[in-house]
Amino acid sequence: MNEKDVIENVGRCGKICTFCKDAAFCRGCGSTSAECAKHLTREGCYQYHCSKQKGLAGCWECDDAPCDMDVFSKDNNIRYRAFVRFAKYEGVEELGKCVFQNMIHGIRYGEGKDYDQFDSEEKVVQLLTKHYLSDD
Repeated sequence: MNEKDVIENVGRCGKICTFCKDAAFCRGCGSTSAECAKHLTREGCYQYHCSKQKGLAGCWECDDAPCDMDVFSKDNNIRYRAFVRFAKYEGVEELGKCVFQNMIHGIRYGEGKDYDQFDSEEKVVQLLTKHYLSDD
């Protein structure tokens, strides 16, 4: 896996599909075979359908992002809100670069892992940018 793989697998909600627990059988919501747990529910994925209906590549292109719907709700993991807000203002490519740099420095992405330990978007972004453009 390289930085390009991470960048190309940022889902519409800002999730890094490559590191998703469903990645073994799902190639992400940018593919023609989106089969993650959210897509397979009766309701499907709100972020996927909303951004697609608006003709957006992802939620980061939406003026209302992050909204309070589905994975961006206050009851959900704050990582989603932080990542999509970061992508909105810094770019989806920068998001992928940060996640990749952190990964090679041992910061883990995924449910219940390093980005999920915080209670604010600001703290998630601090971790996200920890190794970005650094020499260590």
